[in-house]
Amino acid sequence: MKQKKQNALAALLGYAGSHRRLTFLGLGLSGISMMCSMVPYICIWLAARDLIAVSPDWTQAQSIIRYGWIAFAFAVGGILIYFLGLMCTHLAAFRTAANIRKQGMAHVMRAPLGYFDTNASGLIRSRLDAAAADTETLLAHNLADIVGTFTLFLSMLALMLVFDWRMGVACLLAAVISILAMFSMMGGKNAGLMAEYQAAQDRMAKAGTEYVRGIPVVKIFQQTVYSFKAFQQAIEDYSTKAEHYQGDICRVPQSINLTVTEGAFLFLVPVVLFLAPGALATGDFEGFVTNFAFYAVFSAILSTALARIMFAASGMMLADTALGRIQPVMDAPTLPAPDKPQTPKDNRVVFRDVSFTYDGAQTPALSHLSFTAEPGETVALVGPSGGGKTTAASLIPRFWDVDEGTVEVGGVDVRQIDPHVLMDQVAFVFQNNRLFKASILENVRAARPNASREQVLAALEAAQCSDILEKLPQGLDTVIGTEGTYLSGGEAQRVALARAILKDAPIVVLDEATASFFYTQLCA
Repeated sequence: MKQKKQNALAALLGYAGSHRRLTFLGLGLSGISMMCSMVPYICIWLAARDLIAVSPDWTQAQSIIRYGWIAFAFAVGGILIYFLGLMCTHLAAFRTAANIRKQGMAHVMRAPLGYFDTNASGLIRSRLDAAAADTETLLAHNLADIVGTFTLFLSMLALMLVFDWRMGVACLLAAVISILAMFSMMGGKNAGLMAEYQAAQDRMAKAGTEYVRGIPVVKIFQQTVYSFKAFQQAIEDYSTKAEHYQGDICRVPQSINLTVTEGAFLFLVPVVLFLAPGALATGDFEGFVTNFAFYAVFSAILSTALARIMFAASGMMLADTALGRIQPVMDAPTLPAPDKPQTPKDNRVVFRDVSFTYDGAQTPALSHLSFTAEPGETVALVGPSGGGKTTAASLIPRFWDVDEGTVEVGGVDVRQIDPHVLMDQVAFVFQNNRLFKASILENVRAARPNASREQVLAALEAAQCSDILEKLPQGLDTVIGTEGTYLSGGEAQRVALARAILKDAPIVVLDEATASFFYTQLCA
């Protein structure tokens, strides 16, 4: 477990790049800050010692004011140093989270387009965005607290064994019990529960996205959430795991942890009562009371220090789990580019004995399929639902690579064509048309970013979108998805067709009978 966390931390610092130096600087400042924060407690003990020494004539304690100023100076200094340390760790944490998101997005941009058909957008977003945010807490706060708490404990261990080791052991007993309680919640056989909890959260996010997209169906057929079994089961699974972890696993250990940390002073009382007669007998009762005052003051620090340990351990678990969620995205297959790309001679599309099976499927989606689409020719693939029509269409723009056979464009295997060149050759409108939360202009211009406004309008008119523009409040500049502006499925399809028309690619793939009808009418 320890090695695993070290690997997770090393991976996070790897994403930090040059900002890792800020992390180390922040950790060092945190340790210094924690040492400064202990000085006021020492000053309190020194003041108590002087007062006890001159009791009851407390006016003779001349050093009290000096101790007060020293305590004030170190308290303020410790706060300022801690603030500077957090500034450093926060800057590094934000850069790390940003780099995780950027590298994740850069990687999935190289993934085959079919990857997004088998991995829900809500799941990918949850893994990259939410998981990256989970790492911020560890790097910005938890690591600094770990270093500070470690420094605090070393200092406390040294101080508590200096004056009276028996009282020191009594105070540290609360820390030992607290650490054991925390380990029972987060270590051993319960170490993997956080991963299961986060996995359940991912499944719920994925099912929730699917449910939201299906709300129109729910309303039309007067159904309830229970008609979406996957969403219902995901919620129940998440709830069960959360209740199990918080109730069955954490209830008793956390109760013990809070009790011993907040009542650390109670461990000191029996030891003091046991040692008091001996101190009276030796005549060193004044020193005994002074030592008791010291340990009574420092026992109050235990609850803060142990609380930091608990939150830091929780942060380590979250960060480790977050990296586990990010890794599948970073491990997504990438589309291999040819070492020596070839250029298609024309726009002929040829399927030669093509077979293809989806990952995890038992039966092939396509088996020994062969056909040819000549330039200028329209080829319709007709068959039952699930017959492989969409799969065949997806293989042309190389959403997936075939298992057997070849798909050729212009006499060249699509795997030997530069992906950018292949994308320039193909325009496609598939069943699930997705528009960006942007203006109609930008949605259509995505096909050709340098297209003029007039060219976009011409493409929209060719796709019979004039009526759509007339009813939108800002026409071509209306942003879809804001202020209640949404398009129906057919309208979104026409905008997607306009996008394909604007691209003006020599090969057009239409994966929908209605889309094909529209395009046939437009080209007639």
